[in-house]
Amino acid sequence: MFDLFRTLYSMKRVILVGFMGCGKSTLGKKLANKLKIPFIDSDKEIEEHFQKSIGELFAEQGESHFRELEREYIEALDLREDFVLATGGGMPCFGDNMEQLNNVGTTFYLERSPKELAHRLANAKAQRPLIAGMEKEELLEFIENKLQEREEYYKKATVILGRDEQTPEGITSFLEHLLL
Repeated sequence: MFDLFRTLYSMKRVILVGFMGCGKSTLGKKLANKLKIPFIDSDKEIEEHFQKSIGELFAEQGESHFRELEREYIEALDLREDFVLATGGGMPCFGDNMEQLNNVGTTFYLERSPKELAHRLANAKAQRPLIAGMEKEELLEFIENKLQEREEYYKKATVILGRDEQTPEGITSFLEHLLL
């Protein structure tokens, strides 16, 4: 059993989960560069595959259909070797997606406070279908409520990283310890 874990972790499949705006893509790109492996963004790959934005997919087929697409995406990750993946914020929070992500690689929850998330998202609302058009107070309330719903899933990650631990060096150090 231990050999199975060593093989899984040595493949360098790193999966970043957390609320929208927590920094998954930014940190993921830096980490992939440091590890010299591909960076992938699940939302961008789904958009490219279907030639539609996430907002369009939501509007045309509804959230439940989009979550099915995400589930299929997770299943296809087994065909890849080394990567750093930034998931969509809701991907881990439906069905057994978080358990499946944990089976694919090492998951890291990038934990942030609702106030910090609201500040980070205040200028990016137009690109995000769930928060487009929200005022500042409404945005904070939405984040607090959604985060409360989603945290039980996020906290199933292999590692929970506080704000100060969210660096490429912090993650690579953890990965190295897994292989000792």
